[in-house]
This record gives sequence, structure tokens and C-alpha cells, in this order.
Amino acid sequence: MKNIYTIVLLLFIYFNSYPQQLELLGHIDVLPGRFITDVWGYVDEENNKEYAIIGSYTGIEIIDVTDPSNLQQVYFSSELPGFDMKVWQNYLYLVTGSGGALLGKILDISDPSNPQLAGSFNSAHNIFISDDGYLYAEFPGLVVYNLNNTPESPELVFNDGTQQGHDAAVIGNILFDFHGNATNIYEISAADNFSLNLLGSINDLLIEYHHSGWITNDGKYLFICDELANHPTADITVWDISNFSEPVKVDEYADPDATVHNLYIIDNYAYVSYYTAGLRIFDVSDPENIEVAAHYDTSPQSGEGFDGAFGVYPFLPSKNILVSDQTGLYVFRFHKPTDVIDVSEQVNSFELYQNYPNPFNPSTKIKYSLNESSNVSIKVYDVLGNELAVLVNDFKPAGAYEVNFNGENLSSGIYYYTITAGNFTSTKKMMLLK
Repeated sequence: MKNIYTIVLLLFIYFNSYPQQLELLGHIDVLPGRFITDVWGYVDEENNKEYAIIGSYTGIEIIDVTDPSNLQQVYFSSELPGFDMKVWQNYLYLVTGSGGALLGKILDISDPSNPQLAGSFNSAHNIFISDDGYLYAEFPGLVVYNLNNTPESPELVFNDGTQQGHDAAVIGNILFDFHGNATNIYEISAADNFSLNLLGSINDLLIEYHHSGWITNDGKYLFICDELANHPTADITVWDISNFSEPVKVDEYADPDATVHNLYIIDNYAYVSYYTAGLRIFDVSDPENIEVAAHYDTSPQSGEGFDGAFGVYPFLPSKNILVSDQTGLYVFRFHKPTDVIDVSEQVNSFELYQNYPNPFNPSTKIKYSLNESSNVSIKVYDVLGNELAVLVNDFKPAGAYEVNFNGENLSSGIYYYTITAGNFTSTKKMMLLK
């Protein structure tokens, strides 16, 4: 009996620890009566407002998410396609989820409350827009458009001529083409005439469908989502792509009761829309041993299938996370567990403490405390005032925290670290002694 009690208690603590790290900031019903698909973000840089664009096969909504506790619909259309959408500059590109001449739509969203139809292009299943202004459309085939010269009338620069393809991700000058039957890795050349050079492919027969994916910050590992995987087939596989021509599978994750959809990686965390399981965040600091770090079930449904959380968007400047689910739009805040000492201890003031050890070689710990929730920035400077590192740039709830600083690449000397939290600012001196 004692063993059973212990197991139940541990399970209770385990499953209820997730929501403490993943805080629901806001929720709003959207697109009533429609199958809700993807979500993307847009920032109006003139007034620093953040928006969520959420779609369906026919219909889109734009939601002001600047204040997650007061989500406001600013635009609705029942006619525009919204299966997938991406933003480049002040333009929103929309597709239907399948092909079709000029069925893709382009909106000028300079005023998100009053978008203007700006143009059309051939539709696709999914699209991705790289930072340098190229739109990669998948299915039918892989088709690439240049947006730089005529964003309202995309210029076709590449077509592989196939009827395959599903999704794409471009990081730097590398294209990851999730082509359904394989994942192809290309080097992109866009200097003169656009061209793709195949560097390698992943053709694992255990992957039912190469759906989508992303890479780690160092570019060494690729995560592939398999939307058609049925247990025990892995939903997510992790590949060492240090050698593009010889990828090696190093880890996998399989959920017997849910189906994976989309995944993005920022720093050491993968943000995943996991259909009936809702939002999952994985710790990928060790890509060969990934673990669930946080979980919030947005869906009342269960089991494998395509109900529930369809899209996730973790790239807003506020670091709030958007999730599109059949039950509406959700806004979350992920409190990373790595730097929390004890958010429950009583804190009476804002404090920045002396680093320890000091002098240090090569790393040291910096503690700070907040008596109320606040945006926090901690930066390190040299004696000339040059910024050397940003240790914290995030929203934190009240509590006591600790962050590490590593000066391995610095020379011996005096350095300064400064905290800004709300109206509180403090600077302290530390010494690196090698």
C-alpha cells in the first residue's frame, strides 16, 4: 500500500509541475463553426503592438495580443483562405492548403484592423518565408518566389516540377525540404540566379510522412515531425546532421495517445503543437536525450488524430507563445526552470546580489530577486562600457533567481553586470582572474 501511495503522489507532483512553468495568460474563442488551422504572429513596430493571425480553410481573424489578459479581435474575414499563413514586412501571405492558380492571397496589414487585398499567387499546402524575402511553397512540388522586387506579385524563381512536398524551413542559407517521402537538405544560392544544391537526404522507412521540422541553434541537429505516425512509430525523430550527406538518427519521441504537428526550436527548447495533447515544450539542450519540460493540454479530445492544437508560434518579442486549437487562441508564458531558485519564497524588494565566487575562473553565479512580476534584463559589460553578454532578457514572476556567467573567452580583469527590472536598476563589479 505504501508503494502505491508513493507512486500516486509522485505522479501527481510530476503532472502538476508542468502548468507552474507554463502559465496561461489569455484565451479567446475564434472562427466559430470552422476548423481552426495555423497561427502566426505580426508586430506593428510603430506602436509595438503584437498580433496573432489565426486561420481556417476559409476565414481568418487578427487578434491584438499585446495585453494577453484582454485579447481583442481587430479583423475578421469569412472568405479569405487561412490554412497556412506567413508574414513578410507588412504583407500577409495566405494559402488554401492545396494548389490552385491565384488562389493564394496577399494582404497589406500595415493597419491590422483594416487589411487591404494587395495581390494573388498560386496556392499551396504550406509556405515559409526566409529572412531575405523568398517564399517557399510546398505541394504541389517545391516552388520558390522572390518577394523583394514585387511583394504584391511574387516572382517565380524555382519549380521542382513534382507533385510532392509538404513543408519547408530555411535557416541561414540551408533549406530543409520536408517532402513527404523524404527530407531533402539544400544549400541555397540567391546571389545572381536562384539555385538549390542538394547536400543530403533522409529517407528513413520508419518515418511514415516527413511533415515538418526545425534545427537546433548550433545547426548540428534536425528534428523531423511525422504527422502520420501511429504508435509505436516515433512522432519526432532527431538527426545529427553535422555531415549533411550522412545524417544519423540519435533520438526519438513517441506518444501513444497523441499526434504531433508543428515544431520550432528557440535556444534549448522545442515548442510543439501536439494536437489532442495541446502544447508541449521539450528540453533539447541534449538533442540525443530530449525530455518534456512543460505541457498544457488545450484540447478536450484525446487519442491519435488531427483534433486539438494545430499551430504554435513562439517568436513574439514579448516571448509569449501563441497556440491555435479547435477551442480557440491561447497565449502562454513559459517560465524556464533552469534559473529559478524558489519563486515561492517571500521577496520584499528588487535586489541584485554580488556574484559568487568572486574573483572567479571561468564561471560565476549571479543571484537576483523580484518582489513583483517584471521584464528583466541582465547584461555584462567591460570597463569601457562595451556590452559583452545578455544573461537574461525575459518576463519573470516575483521570486528569487540565479543565472550563470561564463568568462571562458575573456581575459582577466574587471567586469560589470547590470540589472534592469521595471524601474529598478543596479550595477555590480566582478573580477575574472585566470
